[in-house]
Amino acid sequence: MASNILIKRSTGSTAPGTITFGELAITTGANGTQGNAGDRLFVGDNNGAAQVVGGRYFTDMLDHVHGTLTASSVAIVDSNSKVDQWKVDDIDLNANVITTSTTDTDLILRANGTGKIVVEDGQELEFGTTGDVEFSFNDSDAVLDIKRVAGTPDLRIADDMKLNFGNTKDASIRYDETTSDKIQVEGADWNYGTGVQVNFADDTDASNVDTASVTFDGGVGIAKTAYIKDLNVDDNTTLGTAAGDSLTVNATTTFQNGVTFNGTTTIAGTTSQTGEFSIDQLKLDGNIISTTSGTEMIIDPFPAGGDAEGLVIIKGDLQIDGTTTTVNSASMSVNDPTIELGDPTTVLTSEGSTASGSTTIVVDKVTGLTAGDAITAASGIPGSTTISSINVNTKTLTLSQATNATIAAGTTLTVTRSADDALDRGVKVHYYDGGAAKFGFFGYDRTGGADGAGAWTFIENATDNNTVFGVTGNRGTVVLGDLELDTDLAVPFGGTGASTFTQYGILYGNAAGALQVTAEANMTTPGTGSDATTSFQILTVTSGGVPVWTNTIDGGTF
Repeated sequence: MASNILIKRSTGSTAPGTITFGELAITTGANGTQGNAGDRLFVGDNNGAAQVVGGRYFTDMLDHVHGTLTASSVAIVDSNSKVDQWKVDDIDLNANVITTSTTDTDLILRANGTGKIVVEDGQELEFGTTGDVEFSFNDSDAVLDIKRVAGTPDLRIADDMKLNFGNTKDASIRYDETTSDKIQVEGADWNYGTGVQVNFADDTDASNVDTASVTFDGGVGIAKTAYIKDLNVDDNTTLGTAAGDSLTVNATTTFQNGVTFNGTTTIAGTTSQTGEFSIDQLKLDGNIISTTSGTEMIIDPFPAGGDAEGLVIIKGDLQIDGTTTTVNSASMSVNDPTIELGDPTTVLTSEGSTASGSTTIVVDKVTGLTAGDAITAASGIPGSTTISSINVNTKTLTLSQATNATIAAGTTLTVTRSADDALDRGVKVHYYDGGAAKFGFFGYDRTGGADGAGAWTFIENATDNNTVFGVTGNRGTVVLGDLELDTDLAVPFGGTGASTFTQYGILYGNAAGALQVTAEANMTTPGTGSDATTSFQILTVTSGGVPVWTNTIDGGTF
């Protein structure tokens, strides 16, 4: 039979005189009021005083229909977070109406200090019960709208009254009815924003400055493009005021007399040049850009900015046939989702004509080639031909089969790696540590792994023996956010040896075998099924936080 736990209790309406720290006490009898201690729940504090923590007196104030304002009760909002009415002093909020409870009493809206009475964006401020005039601020257009339900409202500014702009009346506009009978603009210049067109209806075709529909007593400044259908400039004309100014002519231009260019010349259209075009030591001939002196060509998009500034953009594919590619930039960005290392295909070019029946061929480069690699060409090299040997000094390849046709100079040859080069594949990273130059390696170690059959690895301090990387000390530390394995990681390698565990089960060791897990607790019918009916030991912790087993539950002291 279950035990009953009784707390200290009374049918009176006074708090207990003494009560132990953490002890509970209750007064019952439905006689609780604001002025007594009836229908309260108490708990003793560390001084033995009874502190009110709840009771029926408080819960009765919650026992009414939600959303209904009830006298001498707590206000509880309904499922829509609303109450039907709210009263504050002389203010009554009911439905969408705010009224004063006392007849003929003013309703005052007042912000404290420098606060403001704010009407939110998009909300309308109406005058008249039918909304005769409506004010609203359209935030999307940043416009204060003045509207009328019926008819067209007028915004009237009396004669000679100024509409001022600026805190100190910097500019104004008014109708001068008294003196000139004209609209007067005073105080500041006018500026028309982007996209605003100014149109003058008078279409008089000017023959001189006095007959134009628009005249300017002073000069005209145009900061942007000016479109003029027909331009007739009399006398001498100067375009631009400084050497840095530019003149752009988009139309076909004919110069009847000689033209002299003293400064920089810019040509926006197409310029056709037949034959070779040379500038200093740079030559353009056909589709080839070459140098006429030396072996170095420099492309510098921004010479004034130094060696590390400017941008060179190459549209289309980029092929580099040299043996070494050096990137001195501080950062590199590649849009391709994959970076391919160790490409087995190498493209060569024959250096001279090779006669049919020859077993040797001279090429432009031999770097990365290995005896046993397959070699092909559009014609001249039989199928299944491989490289028998390589002369790195003369760049001569000895073929396993003789050529069956003449191979002209400049012919493209394709070599595909067919032999194991025993080289690692990955990324070599240089850095300094403690003043010493070191390098790390991340990639595929051909002899890595417990079985020596190859493994992906990270070596923090590596050695490099002709692209075969080794470890100096220990391998590096890898920090991962998430780790996914195709197979369960065994316990000797720091894993659990399992891929799933019973939900809410507790893990326990199994020597070198996979971790074991307890059954899930039977929360539906505790003490049955997988649950034990008898507890032999309970897992707890010492005061130092060390897990231990015990057969005693002790709340401890403090």
